[in-house]
Amino acid sequence: MHNVGAMLYRVGAEFLFLALFSVVVTVLFGWLFPSIWPLYMVALAGTFLSNITLRRCVLSDWEFSLRRRYDPTTSYDYSYSSFYTYKLTKQRISDGFLLKVGLVFTGVSFVANLVPLLIS
Repeated sequence: MHNVGAMLYRVGAEFLFLALFSVVVTVLFGWLFPSIWPLYMVALAGTFLSNITLRRCVLSDWEFSLRRRYDPTTSYDYSYSSFYTYKLTKQRISDGFLLKVGLVFTGVSFVANLVPLLIS
């Protein structure tokens, strides 16, 4: 039964990884697809609010909480971006830097997408 539980935690973690990856792609490139504008704006606002209030991503916390349940040796004290950047490049990006860039990017993107609506 332990193996089934561990497998469910892993499936949940992988699902959350895919969800988080989808949010990242939407935040970065959603402006290219007018048909998903409402989803894009929700993703921008949610990312901005999560970063400003919690100073981290809720989905990331959930993902790594599940990863630790099936593999207690998993260490995660970083943001999603810095963790996976390190896994790919073996280079660390400061969480503070990522937080500031993320806040500026999402804030400016959100305002830039609202201004045309407000002035028309």
